[in-house]
Amino acid sequence: MKPQIAYFEAAKERLETLEKEHRNLKRTASVVALFIGLALLLGEGRAKIPAIAMSLVAGAGVLAAQARPNRTIEAEKFIIKDESGKLRGALGMTPNGPSLTLLDAGGKRAAALGVGSVGPCFVLFDSTGKPRSWLYATSELTGLVLHDPAAKRRAELSITMAGAGLGLFDATGEPRIRLGMRGFDPALSLRDGNGKVRTALGVEQNGPALALYDANENRRAGLAVTADGPALVLYDANWKIRGGLTADAKGPALALFDANEKVIYSAP
Repeated sequence: MKPQIAYFEAAKERLETLEKEHRNLKRTASVVALFIGLALLLGEGRAKIPAIAMSLVAGAGVLAAQARPNRTIEAEKFIIKDESGKLRGALGMTPNGPSLTLLDAGGKRAAALGVGSVGPCFVLFDSTGKPRSWLYATSELTGLVLHDPAAKRRAELSITMAGAGLGLFDATGEPRIRLGMRGFDPALSLRDGNGKVRTALGVEQNGPALALYDANENRRAGLAVTADGPALVLYDANWKIRGGLTADAKGPALALFDANEKVIYSAP
């Protein structure tokens, strides 16, 4: 048996399909980042809340204890205070849309709900007033983002019509792990500290595929299961196949290639 380049091309195609899936996951992650700036929509704290201008329409079901049925109440602003007169919440309009902010006993933001041009967003804050979790939704994307005490993004979950994605971030907020499901095909990618993809793993109808990359995100090694059997492929820095090992019903085969992907050695 003389292994030819066409045999390894099947494995190469599987690896390229895997990379397309990870590019789609990356685009979804970039959309998620747009929602991190929604803190502006939800107010900047106690100092700005009394200045909120708004129009509030409440139904009888909401204010049944304070108003007659079917009565409409209109106001320029709606402020909530506790028994001691401390500000605890506000409902009003911002330049981006309506916003509801709730404060704790110390006057720090505890929760906020806002609706902007892209959709609604719900934020929970810790005792220091830093945002810790975000829940948002648009016509194309729904997601949840979690932050650590330093306000660094550490995890995110996103759902689209195409599938779902889970991202994990390191202490600096850099993405390191991304797990995605598009249709029925799962994919996993691992990144280094510079945000470069170094490992990609995926499974589709034709079988699993594993790709390893160098510091410049050049594919240097790949392992895939094709219709003919498993194949291990080695690449140079120019993405050219330089070596391969396969196994089919006839047995294993080894091939080495030159810079133009021409066979220079094969066994058996």
